[in-house]
Amino acid sequence: MLVSGVAVDERLLKQLSEVVPLKVSRRLDTALLYRAAVLGLTVDERRAILAALEKPPAGLEDLREILLQDVAWRQCESM
Repeated sequence: MLVSGVAVDERLLKQLSEVVPLKVSRRLDTALLYRAAVLGLTVDERRAILAALEKPPAGLEDLREILLQDVAWRQCESM
């Protein structure tokens, strides 16, 4: 599944779902249940996932990097 433009294995999404806040977890679980090909994230969902990926497991480093770049871009644009 593509999550914010990053291909993420379903197994890793299930792991991620276990460590994010309930609202985000439900969104990930629903996307997995319906076998979504692409999952766009809100700014709040990105922040929640980024917080959960402080020390990302193998396979989720790219997602963390993209989310960090997004936060940096949004901060530059708001200045």
